[in-house]
Amino acid sequence: MKNYKISFVGASYLFCHRVFKDLTKIEELRDATVVIHDLAEEPIRIVTGVCKIMNRIAGTNIKVVGTTSRKEALKDADFVMICINVGGAGADMEVQKVCRKYGVTYPAGDTIGPSAIVRSMRNIEALLSIAKDMERFCPDAWMINFTNPMSQLTLAVNKYSKIKCVGLCHEIGKVEDLAARMYSAEPKNVSVVAAGVNHFTWVLEVWANGQNRTKTFHDDFNKFVDKPRKGKRTSRDWVEQEKLSESWKLSRVLFDRYGLLPVGGDRHSSEFFPYYFGKRTGNGKLFGMKEIDFPARAKGRAESKARLESWIAGKEDPWDMDKPSGEEAHHIITSVIRNSCHVNPAVNILNNGCMSNIPDDHCVEVPAVVGQYGIKPLSLGKLPENIVALIGRMGSIYKYTVEAAVTGDKKLVMKALVLDPLLQEYENADKLLNELIESQKKYLPKFK
Repeated sequence: MKNYKISFVGASYLFCHRVFKDLTKIEELRDATVVIHDLAEEPIRIVTGVCKIMNRIAGTNIKVVGTTSRKEALKDADFVMICINVGGAGADMEVQKVCRKYGVTYPAGDTIGPSAIVRSMRNIEALLSIAKDMERFCPDAWMINFTNPMSQLTLAVNKYSKIKCVGLCHEIGKVEDLAARMYSAEPKNVSVVAAGVNHFTWVLEVWANGQNRTKTFHDDFNKFVDKPRKGKRTSRDWVEQEKLSESWKLSRVLFDRYGLLPVGGDRHSSEFFPYYFGKRTGNGKLFGMKEIDFPARAKGRAESKARLESWIAGKEDPWDMDKPSGEEAHHIITSVIRNSCHVNPAVNILNNGCMSNIPDDHCVEVPAVVGQYGIKPLSLGKLPENIVALIGRMGSIYKYTVEAAVTGDKKLVMKALVLDPLLQEYENADKLLNELIESQKKYLPKFK
């Protein structure tokens, strides 16, 4: 049996150990090598330490190593997981200051809006550099990207690299969990077909317990969310907690008005419809949302780090080892290894005919079949025209952003910016863009 090599580029305190937990369940990976690569020693020490503990608890023989050398991490790898953010939270906070000055607020900021455009440009250059090294050291490997903005980064690698690249997002798990609770079904007996772009896909079909629930889904959804919740459900797992905390208040409005339910939940959906996150709604308070809180995020990261360190210190064992993470990377890996033709419900790839009224070169999030032949999107035919108008606009923004990041052409950035729904003050667009680039100049050398 082949000894596979899986490398993580970016020692994320949130993602790496959760994905590693899934890898321990794969028989073909019991003797694999997992490499944790980062530019800093401390996250490598912590994440490798946790993975070694998980390896012991799972009874697998996975060799876990850490390195600051990208070459060492990529050499002969079979799968490369990307969990990076150039500039980190500090850079994101600087962008937020500039955006606030010009009336742009947001609850996430990592998908669309001026903040996401700049974040894309910071990360695209880094990601293409990683892809270039993969072409040298592991040309047949798969790149599995977790980094946001998902659509822009995945599009860049697919367009400017020979590397096989797919982007993965766990948001569809919210609707799968919702449908399971609505129809009293086991998660394995629920299927959701959704399509669009990352954090902005729309539910096309819902199946539960072998029945097609699509025709009644709207009424069933409204009845379910109207029911008072019995007690406050919580989870120690942050992805699970996202599912439990979703109120669907704004999503319900969008479902009524557009005829389909958006998968991304209220927080992400509001950024595509900034009217619902403007002053009239108290910057989202009417729908239970608030502007991104970087101090709270920093506290969350610190808590995640402290939790991992407590596991290393033996204060408690990693919990939920028996539960899947919901990140889906292991399904990509097993499907490629076994050629099992698994249908993944949400992958980010080029459209290539999946939706007949969306351009083929747009990066979309759709269900796809995975095997040794690659990733093939399902044929979904035409999407409703009102949905096409929304996601087609996003596809154009993403294409301009990628071209701008590669060429350093500020005019292309402006084309993306003035298409973006989060831009509120068009008369100040030039000032906003100049100040954003100035605030990030050490990460954007092409724009000097």
